[in-house]
Amino acid sequence: MKKKCIMALIIGAAFLAQGCGYEEGTDAVVTVVDSTPTPEPTEKPKATATPTPEAAAADSTADGAAAADSTTAGAADPAAQTAATEQTPSGINVQAQDATYYAVEGVNLRSDANAEAEFVAGVLSGESLKCTGVCDNGWIRVDYNGQTCYASGDYVSTTPPVGAVAADTTAEDATAEAAQ
Repeated sequence: MKKKCIMALIIGAAFLAQGCGYEEGTDAVVTVVDSTPTPEPTEKPKATATPTPEAAAADSTADGAAAADSTTAGAADPAAQTAATEQTPSGINVQAQDATYYAVEGVNLRSDANAEAEFVAGVLSGESLKCTGVCDNGWIRVDYNGQTCYASGDYVSTTPPVGAVAADTTAEDATAEAAQ
């Protein structure tokens, strides 16, 4: 029995000494696996400009030079600038302006020019808003169903959506047909 145990130990040591059949050179092949390439960053979409009092004055004036002159004159005359500047309930300056803005995507109308203000109404993408002023923080003041509300300038644009003209004429056609 002692001879069998010694024999088993010698055979086991022989297998371990060889590395369980591992031979240098043939089993030492490294396989390189191609990984997924790192994606290239895509170009960010261009954001629409946030309305500013200066841009609003330029848009409402037919002649760009006249807008520059009126802006310069307003800056030189503090009384004229004060008359055109109003404030929101929280004290943010509002530059008076009459323009039409369109919701670029769904936008919440609020009671003041900040995201924490009370929610008044929601507006769907493409809906027109009657702007009555542009705030210093980039929000716009709108008249919505006879109520003064504020919308973030990040979600509105002065450019009408592509289908807005067709939708307006379709609505007018439907109204005309209903009247007949």
